[in-house]
Amino acid sequence: RELFTELYRQYFNRMFKIAVNLLPTQDQAEDAVHDAFLKIIRHFEDLKAIPPERRIYWVMAVTKNASLDLLRKEGKEMPLDGELEGKTAAPNGFRTLVELIRAMPETYRRVLELRFLAEWSHAEIARELHLTEGAVKTRVMRGRQLLMERLQEEGDACV
Repeated sequence: RELFTELYRQYFNRMFKIAVNLLPTQDQAEDAVHDAFLKIIRHFEDLKAIPPERRIYWVMAVTKNASLDLLRKEGKEMPLDGELEGKTAAPNGFRTLVELIRAMPETYRRVLELRFLAEWSHAEIARELHLTEGAVKTRVMRGRQLLMERLQEEGDACV
């Protein structure tokens, strides 16, 4: 019970952000997070076997899958390339941002994904990637600069 309560406090906001980015409404995002917690409860022994510093990945994967399951139940599909279609689409700006980040060199891609898409702190990223916080901050700054250049190129290409 204590572990579940701590898990809820620690990860709920991140789980909700993932669901909101994948689903068209806040109500659906809430449902997806609820479903994710039910799945976590059903597989709680699996969770306890995961080292505490790695649990976030398992929880985020469960949340993403619960969100995609909800889309499928409603008859809306998400194409394999990550593009969203029709009413299930995230705002174009966000979709473009995600695509540009995913196309970046690995040095910047992983740091930017964790910082801007998963909203991790510099310290959390540093621990996960076995870097110093200074290195993370530098990569975020340089990656952001590269991202801004690519966003400007995208804007020019769209005009």
